[in-house]
Amino acid sequence: MIFLDLGTNMFQGLEEFTDKIKLNNNSVVYCFEANTNVYENSLKKYNEIKNNYKKIHHFNKAVLDYTGKILFNMHNGVWLDGNYISDYTGGSNCLEINPQRDNNNGAIFDICQKNVDCIDIIDILKEIVNDNNLNSDNKSICIKCDIEGSEFKVLPKLLNSEYVKYIKEIYIEWHERFFENTDEYNNICNLKKSIINKLYENNIFYFEHH
Repeated sequence: MIFLDLGTNMFQGLEEFTDKIKLNNNSVVYCFEANTNVYENSLKKYNEIKNNYKKIHHFNKAVLDYTGKILFNMHNGVWLDGNYISDYTGGSNCLEINPQRDNNNGAIFDICQKNVDCIDIIDILKEIVNDNNLNSDNKSICIKCDIEGSEFKVLPKLLNSEYVKYIKEIYIEWHERFFENTDEYNNICNLKKSIINKLYENNIFYFEHH
């Protein structure tokens, strides 16, 4: 099993899926986290868990539809219910609209913009397929996608690529709420429906992740 963790944070998702889909010392894991502060803080945890898997790759990069640099909206914390929470980094994103708050819980982001490295989802999949000598007749890649709105760029490119045939299942946390009250919102909602339809058309097991 190959597990691709897009939006790793502090490995909470990896630990969840280790139990959920039975990852073990035969599993190869690829992790991507764009937030430099979170990535640096996660290194201790990385050293604690790395021997649980055959191999684990951990990258400080945003996952997008191209390789290069991106202006990243990094959250140092949030204001929530009148209090400042300094270790709340959720919602950090690469979106040009740069949402100021999370409409799910009312959190107001403390934003610091920073240029970070980004990598094309196709470059990632190409490396995974080549490094692990994968055969498309035996789908073996499982993806967890929690990339704070960038799924609307990454997933269409994945689904229109030759690498879609290697994907067995995908767990997606959707962030269309970041586009509410913008001119893009209706298009984003329609794009979400189109992505889900294409997942089913390609016989990929699809689950919503929260």
